[in-house]
This record gives sequence, C-alpha cells and structure tokens, in this order.
Amino acid sequence: MSAPTVRVLGDAQGVAEAAADQVIAAATAAVAARGIFHLCTTGGSTPAALYRALREPSRAAQMPWRETQIWFGDDRFVPRADPLSNVAPLDAQLLTASPNGAASPLVASAVHPWPTTAADAPTAVGAYLEELRAAGVPHTPAGFPIFDLVLIGIGGDGHCLSVFPGSPLALEGASVAAGVPAPTHIEPQVPRLSFSLGVLASARAVLALAPGAGKADALARIFTTATVLADAPAKAALIPQATWLLDTASAEKLPA
Repeated sequence: MSAPTVRVLGDAQGVAEAAADQVIAAATAAVAARGIFHLCTTGGSTPAALYRALREPSRAAQMPWRETQIWFGDDRFVPRADPLSNVAPLDAQLLTASPNGAASPLVASAVHPWPTTAADAPTAVGAYLEELRAAGVPHTPAGFPIFDLVLIGIGGDGHCLSVFPGSPLALEGASVAAGVPAPTHIEPQVPRLSFSLGVLASARAVLALAPGAGKADALARIFTTATVLADAPAKAALIPQATWLLDTASAEKLPA
C-alpha cells in the first residue's frame, strides 16, 4: 500500500488540535472548490476533543460552518440521545451553546445521523444512502459517497468504522454499507450500522486519530506489513490521501 502521512504529537490534546486545524483546512479548500464541505465523522472520545477544539474562538471563526454538512461513518443502533451514540458527543459540543455563551455554529439540519429509529438495519442503511444522494453528495461509479474528509478512530483490535477483524465489510466487493451484528470481543456489545472500507478509498482525504498508549499494540499491527487487512481493517487507511495523527504514547511501538 502507498504510504500515508504520519504525524506524532505530544499528547491527545495535541492530536485534537492538529485534527481541528486539518478539518478547517479541508473545509476551506472544499468550499473554495465546490461551495460545500461534506465531513464524515466518527465516534468516541477523540472526536469530542476535536469538536471542543473547533469551538475555540480563533478556530471557530475560520471554519465555514454554513457550508458544512456532517455525516457519520458508522453508529451504534441506539437512539441518538443514548450515551453510546456516535452523535451524542457532536450534539453536546457543536449543537449547544459553548461555555462562554457562544451560540451553536451549526444548524441542526446540517447534521445527518444514521436513522437508528428505523425498524431494522437494512431499512436504516437504505434510508441513509438515499439521504446522501438527495443531499447531492457525489458518488463513485461503485456507489460509494465521495466525502471531502473522513475521520476515523482506531480500535484496540485494529478496526475502524464498525468494520471489525473478519468482517465481510473488509472484503473487496463488499456492499457500500450494512448492518453489523453486535461484536462479542469488544465493548460496547451492541449492533451497528457502518460503511464498508471502500468509503476510505473514495474519500478526498482521510484523517485517522489514534492517541493514547492503549492504541500502541493495534498501531504496531496495522503498520506491520505481515498483518493482512482482514485481521486489521484500519490498514485500509494506509493510503496516500490519509493523515494519521498519533501521540508519543500511541506511536511508541512503531518503527522509526
């Protein structure tokens, strides 16, 4: 695989701030080129820190909020208000007033969560794919949405999105998106909805966020050529348009 860009920051806060700066740069470029910025984000603690960094006044003033549309690479099949939802951190950080009283920079209609109130996973997936087309998101001939930037976190087992080791969503020719049964090897053990790995290759840019010592073993496996994609699906982000933001703790076991 072609090499991505890898940056090692001092700590998790440094990763969040660097990620915020890259989101702003990608947004600015997308709006200049196409008049809109389609961001596909993720869940977990790291994006919450990124959202907080985007609300910092100097960064918030640079972000083209009105032209920004936010999608999700995956989510747990739970209500939006559930603490396990990938949308909940974004709601708390970007759709509420900031601690200093600044109004939310986004309108609620700019955030597009997976329809987790649908009757079942196939219905939810079909509705989400239809919403993407209705919103004018461009697609590849294979049917993958072309996001301006896709954010991913990295699981301790080497997964990204909700594509776990051994998942059919890691296979060539996998469907664009699908329901994912509740994993038994990793928490939380709830069903998911997820794009397959092809959404990374179709993106204009990918940003992989992996701070913390708990990611060190997974990163060592991902960046080892002996590890195959099926065993560490996040290897799909080892592509030229990807930037990996690590910190000194998570990068500890990588070769120089």
